[in-house]
Amino acid sequence: MIIISPLIRLCLKIASIILFIVTLAACYGGKCNPDYLTVPSVMVLALPYLAIATLIVGILWLINGRLIMAALAGATLFFGWGTLKDVTPIAFSKSAQDETRTFRLMTFNSLHLADTTKSEAPGNRAIKFLIESGADIVCLQELENFENPTEIHHWSRGLIDSLYAAYPYRATGTHSGRDLKVLSKYPVTAIPIKCANQDDEDYWRSHRRWNLFEVDINGFKLPIVNFHMTSYNLSDPEREVLTEIKGVHTAKKSYEEFRYEIFPKLGEAFRARAQNVNEMITTTSGITPMIACGDFNDVPGSWSYGLMRKAGFNDAYPETSIGPTNTFNQFLFLFHIDQILYRGPQLKALKTKRHRIDTSDHYPIEATFEILQ
Repeated sequence: MIIISPLIRLCLKIASIILFIVTLAACYGGKCNPDYLTVPSVMVLALPYLAIATLIVGILWLINGRLIMAALAGATLFFGWGTLKDVTPIAFSKSAQDETRTFRLMTFNSLHLADTTKSEAPGNRAIKFLIESGADIVCLQELENFENPTEIHHWSRGLIDSLYAAYPYRATGTHSGRDLKVLSKYPVTAIPIKCANQDDEDYWRSHRRWNLFEVDINGFKLPIVNFHMTSYNLSDPEREVLTEIKGVHTAKKSYEEFRYEIFPKLGEAFRARAQNVNEMITTTSGITPMIACGDFNDVPGSWSYGLMRKAGFNDAYPETSIGPTNTFNQFLFLFHIDQILYRGPQLKALKTKRHRIDTSDHYPIEATFEILQ
């Protein structure tokens, strides 16, 4: 048992209780509509780290024989488990009943197939990864044109032809979704979308951040929504605010930048995503089975994520994985913002995998599904 003076122990208790309260508040932050409050949505972003900190602090209090404090930590995790089970899940991969009826789907915000870490490396690591991945269906975001040498890092005809050989079927989104692509080993087509609210059809043509596709897997018609929801639109200097804190002066400056420049952008993005998700849910209502995947730009437990779950979507990651993960990988914003959601009794998620290729600011995430009889 570690001996701690009563005053220090009191301070640690107060700090721990504050941590528990903030963690529990973050667990329920996604229940608050961002149209009215932004702070709860921001708190949800930090939930995996708050939950881990709460667990560690609880264990330390238990080791020191402070059962009440340990129990408070346990109660925090218990009452927040409804959200935490999606954020820091405890689940395992599953076996297929029939391996011949399985397929692998991967989503990847490819950042125009650039290379953010090894720009001088020969060839194109992202395209090589796609060719060698073995995924049956690949949903790409932030890619306008495979045939554009000015867009794709180290573009070459041979490289693109190799990608086409690996994925003979390809489809592109329409209107504002032209940066959405689907590569497939099975026939795939883009499905025209009629907006649920016809009065807003012109608006959604120019602002829609998702597109509907259909893949024919040996006669099984699978609708897939590929989405690239509204980002936070932060500049690189704004993203670096957290990393610039090196003392009281820089902390004060960073706080001011966050409050007056970054925070309003976060609120605007939360609200825009909720609007687009609502439109997607309404427009695709009744379509089942269906997979909805891509760069969601929001985390499990968020308001927009909750809208998807209420619409009947399951999340492949918490059903088949252990612990939190991140799919965004830069500026200390290590968030799980790329999602693979699905609905319909004909689909069963077997396992998920986050790949570690670092060509983009997003990691690809992949799920294996089984088509049930």
